[in-house]
Amino acid sequence: MSTSRAHRGFGPDRASQWTLSQHGLHLLILAYARWYQAATWEPSTVPDTGAVILACNHLSVLDPLLLIASNRRVVSFLVAREYYESRWLRPFLDLIHCIPVKRDGRDLRALRAAAQVLAAQRVLGIFPEGGIARSDVRRGLGWLVQESGAAVVPAKVMGVHQYPSDWRTWATRQRPRLRYGVPLHFLERAEPSEILGATMSAIATLA
Repeated sequence: MSTSRAHRGFGPDRASQWTLSQHGLHLLILAYARWYQAATWEPSTVPDTGAVILACNHLSVLDPLLLIASNRRVVSFLVAREYYESRWLRPFLDLIHCIPVKRDGRDLRALRAAAQVLAAQRVLGIFPEGGIARSDVRRGLGWLVQESGAAVVPAKVMGVHQYPSDWRTWATRQRPRLRYGVPLHFLERAEPSEILGATMSAIATLA
């Protein structure tokens, strides 16, 4: 895919180029994470430019909000289709170019859309340890790295709990913590299993 085609349909990436709507959404999420949830995090290690896979453990629905709040680039996520089809959530998910994923079976269309995000030299957030379409994400991580040559930035969320209701999880103050690891770079000949293993190990070692 050519670079010009890859960029087609995507808005600004870095904070210095964000639209008013993107700034407003980021400020809202930042205020919620920092002041309501009392979240703390280290400076993000996501590079300022280039294709990046931000790989994080998955404990609750708070996790993507923490990753968004702590970064100054747009982070696009693979999200369960039922969230994407919510009338009040979809405008926000579209603003950061999230990708709907089917929970059951392989969703090759979602993986191809994820590859397009990376081809546009943007940041893709995934949760290989759990959550939506876990087996698909695990299998697809290595393929996405091979396809894009993207760096993989490991991150780890701690101190949060997923309640039976998403609403209760969002409403409960939990004081989450977020740590970032150094970016991982893989050789073109790296096997998918090697990429997944190194990524999972890097996440596990963050404490």
